[in-house]
Amino acid sequence: MFEHGVGLPLEGKSDECAIPLQDQKATFDLFLDHIYGHSRSVGSADPYSPEELRSLLELVQKYRCAETRRFAINHIWNKRFSYHLVELIRLGHDFHILQVFSHGFMGLLKIPLKEISKEHHLLIGEEVFVAFVYAKAMLDEHCRIVACEEPVILSHASDCGDPTTCQEDWHAVWWNGMGRFLLDGRNPQPFSDTVKRFCEMQFGRMGRGCQQLMFQVLDCGVAFQYADTFVKDVCQGLVHDLGITSDWFL
Repeated sequence: MFEHGVGLPLEGKSDECAIPLQDQKATFDLFLDHIYGHSRSVGSADPYSPEELRSLLELVQKYRCAETRRFAINHIWNKRFSYHLVELIRLGHDFHILQVFSHGFMGLLKIPLKEISKEHHLLIGEEVFVAFVYAKAMLDEHCRIVACEEPVILSHASDCGDPTTCQEDWHAVWWNGMGRFLLDGRNPQPFSDTVKRFCEMQFGRMGRGCQQLMFQVLDCGVAFQYADTFVKDVCQGLVHDLGITSDWFL
């Protein structure tokens, strides 16, 4: 049931070394329910509360019970959208749950900085908060660059009657469309929605062939994919610095 070794607690190893429940009786009952097949299934009408799952993780962290750890993590992951992202970051950090931490951190980067309160800051810790702020600044700068610098038309299509006018209208539509959607102060759009809305716009005197060529450039998404790659790299670096490993005691 429990794993024992050097440096691990001896409680529960024998009748003479009983586990002192103190204020953990309710949590230990949850643990026994799981061990003996009476636990609540994922998606049940009576789900475990976040407090119950955290207490269960604290118990199995102390006594190194891998099976119950996986059980609790599965319930948290299934209900991840009911947690605030900072709660997921905290859970992932405290209990070395790589998947949960990464989901929380990468999701948090989609939230405006002004919505992160002092309580959120304290909950995720200084190191995570600093990484979040710097990453957010880099992403905002990248977004402004994409909004202001349209892809250059390297080669015009055969049906383009006036390359100069075509380039001018492409520039104007990019700024009035992509720039406005990405930099909207009240409702900035994510890259995917921005591209979809942009492609539905009118492109003035720009030839149809040139439009299709540039839409293909947008479909490649090199500039847009940079943001996703950057976020993954920052998250992986943070996971490494914090020493979060999913198999830390297994």
